[in-house]
Amino acid sequence: MSDKAASFPAAWLEAGAPPLEIDFGCHRGAFLVGMAALHPSCNFLGIERQALRVAKCCSKATRLGLANAWAVQGEGPDPLRQLLPDGSVSVFHVSFPDPWPKRRHAARRLVNGKFLAEVRRVLRPDGVLRLMTDDEPYFREMRELTVEGWMEIPWDDGREGVPTAFEITFRQMGKSPFRRALTPQGPVPAPHPSAGDVRPARELGNFPESENP
Repeated sequence: MSDKAASFPAAWLEAGAPPLEIDFGCHRGAFLVGMAALHPSCNFLGIERQALRVAKCCSKATRLGLANAWAVQGEGPDPLRQLLPDGSVSVFHVSFPDPWPKRRHAARRLVNGKFLAEVRRVLRPDGVLRLMTDDEPYFREMRELTVEGWMEIPWDDGREGVPTAFEITFRQMGKSPFRRALTPQGPVPAPHPSAGDVRPARELGNFPESENP
């Protein structure tokens, strides 16, 4: 990982720092910057595979004077291992990751056992993982992967939120995203058998309410 990719305020990880939220697959930063503007008492770090999108996110945050929003380049669990210490994250957002619908491409999906293990590591004991996707088969797989070691909680956390760009698009098409909010529970489970090598994520996405199929 380049120095540029890894550059975000070190103070965000210091003791007593504001809660840190991760927007994994932040795309061009609409959700990242919108949430940072709504919640100035929290820091928002975006992680995005494409360097141009990272630059746009950071430029947008700077232009709007948001000292609590930034983005770095990375994909899969690597940036989590390299940048984030244990128990440093309050909320971890994963919205509309690429579903890779073809069976031969399934190993490229972002959300798998290895990735979830890293998310568990960086989350605080009371932290929250928020998953969202428009792909029902992928959502079913996510539910299966989070049966052990996670407890489902209500999606509505009482805070004002911002829709992602993909969520807006899909809702305009009359589609409801699949959504699941989870908090760590019990010991860290063994990697799921389906866990393969983590490949690039498309970006954050939508998930319908967990009560959906």
